Amino acid sequence: MKNSQFFAALALFLFVAGSSVAQDKESERQVAFGGATFFNTSLAGNWAIEGGGLGARFINSGLYIGGGGFGLSQEKNGYAHDMGYGGLMLGYMWGSWEKTSMHFYTLGGYGGIEENGKDTGKKSDGFWAVKPTVEVDFLVARWLRIGVGGGYRWIVGADLPSADDGGLSAPFGGVTFRFGNWQ
Repeated sequence: MKNSQFFAALALFLFVAGSSVAQDKESERQVAFGGATFFNTSLAGNWAIEGGGLGARFINSGLYIGGGGFGLSQEKNGYAHDMGYGGLMLGYMWGSWEKTSMHFYTLGGYGGIEENGKDTGKKSDGFWAVKPTVEVDFLVARWLRIGVGGGYRWIVGADLPSADDGGLSAPFGGVTFRFGNWQ
């Protein structure tokens, strides 16, 4: 539970920090963004919704670097799971200033999971996460882009009775809201 609260706070911080967008005086184009994501995925073999936040700064017209944090909770079959992770994000926005573009990014970092089972009690473990993602991004308003896409969440190092690396690694798909000045 503490990990989920930490990563929820991290996601909120990244959202607020990324939303206060810096401007490049020469090009008047956005150089940073912040946003929120919601993905359908699975956790320990059961359906779950993963939420999070991300923020990044453009290095050039398409390449960006930033960070993100994600969390998800689920209760099924006598087990309750709370999972959170976050880290560094590297990405590229192809067609970055068009009405439709493509995002290719990977988030990598550390996280944790807490398991509370009716027979096993409360246990927790840490893990490493790598999350490559591809999204098609649409300019909806001058200040908002909506991305639809998915990817795969690889988890390494988790070892709980009902949630090991294979049970936590899963495909995902959903929507991302990116706030900024997308002139």
